[in-house]
Amino acid sequence: MFNDLLLPMFDDEYYPDILVAEVKQLIEKFAKKVSKNSFSDTEIYSLANLTVVEINAMKPQFEDLDSSLDDTAADYIAEAMMMVVQDQGYLDIEMEELIANREW
Repeated sequence: MFNDLLLPMFDDEYYPDILVAEVKQLIEKFAKKVSKNSFSDTEIYSLANLTVVEINAMKPQFEDLDSSLDDTAADYIAEAMMMVVQDQGYLDIEMEELIANREW
């Protein structure tokens, strides 16, 4: 499953592969946390918010490489995070809520 995470971003030259790889690592770290225990939806959103805070911090790095965390990137990241939570059986999670604290 993790091989396909953010594949559209890797395929798009607009997004630097090195930074997309870092975002992917953050999502994989999120996946490991989610898989360790049974969580309430609120706890899942909390874990997701922590991951998004780390991705928010990468915004200047994207801009330094003439890229950005735009709406398209937000969609790809949200979809990847949804894949993670759904894979763990959390089927009632709202995609927009997973990235609600994004700053991009």
